[in-house]
Amino acid sequence: MKRILVADQDLKIREEIARFIRLCGYEAAIVSDGETLIEQLNDAPPDLVLLDIFLPPTSGLLVLKSLRSEEDTKDLPVLMMSSEDSEEASILSISSGANEFIINPVRLAELTTKMQSVLDLARYKKQLESLNAQLAREKNRMRKYFSEDLVEKILNEEISTELGGSNVEASILFMDIRNSTGLAEEVGPARFAAFISDLFTELMELIFKNHGSVNKLLGDGILATFGCPEPSENDAVNAIATAHEMLDLIEEFNRRRPEYLTEPVRIGIGISTGKVFAGNIGSVRRIEYAVIGDPVNTASRLQDLTKIVPCNALIDGPTRQRLNGNVAMRPSGIQSIQGKSGPVEVFIFDGIRSK
Repeated sequence: MKRILVADQDLKIREEIARFIRLCGYEAAIVSDGETLIEQLNDAPPDLVLLDIFLPPTSGLLVLKSLRSEEDTKDLPVLMMSSEDSEEASILSISSGANEFIINPVRLAELTTKMQSVLDLARYKKQLESLNAQLAREKNRMRKYFSEDLVEKILNEEISTELGGSNVEASILFMDIRNSTGLAEEVGPARFAAFISDLFTELMELIFKNHGSVNKLLGDGILATFGCPEPSENDAVNAIATAHEMLDLIEEFNRRRPEYLTEPVRIGIGISTGKVFAGNIGSVRRIEYAVIGDPVNTASRLQDLTKIVPCNALIDGPTRQRLNGNVAMRPSGIQSIQGKSGPVEVFIFDGIRSK
């Protein structure tokens, strides 16, 4: 039950208003001065205050300004009352922070309407704050997987979050930390988890910066997509730029790596480009955004092959065809990949040349 506090210097008026309030189905409490009002607010905060503009020993307006200056009461709904039926009193009350103004002695119909209006407004405000907080949580969660521009499009419903998807051309990047099992055994699970978290935070920022999305975290690896859920003409270029920056990051990380890492950290990267299915799969109870198709498998195989071929990154022919001339690469000598029936073109990625 909503609790309404009536603050008026006139005992008869206080009791009459309290009776009206109870008839409306609310709980009512009464006080005669500002000091008692503040005590009541501290002991049992009400849902609404009906405040006399001439409340002793200071005016109700000063009490109202005091309420608005405190964090705990700045949003407390206040309906200001006055026996002075003037536009000036109404303007002064509203400008001081009152939600509504009413003439004393009050009329039951007007009091009921204005109380309901103020309480509804307060309820809507709380609902809005709750929704904004939920939106902020959802936004922060999506930022872990998508770049900022894609997050905004998803929240604006420019990109569907319903079950289903579409076939799009995308560039897929697989990144894997070399010898992660041995590393975990060497440093222990807790320290390894902290190391992975810190390193992945930096690597994922590079993906987002280059308009990519993190589709999966694979324990010691990352599956990133460029062009999902929204393709662009620069997806392959963005994937290559990410690979280049990842390798630079690892090189810089090794210069400052913690003492418990006795060996330099190494990574392998595979990039493939082509048609994939990208969309939401699962059920109405649980939805997962998935990327499925040959380029996903190829990128994974290429990443595995960097353990055999003496290099840090391999890219396939379709990715190479979409790049400009400032990318340094050379033939790898690989002519087939497990799981693919025909011949393939695979290139060693040596970096991006300075313009």
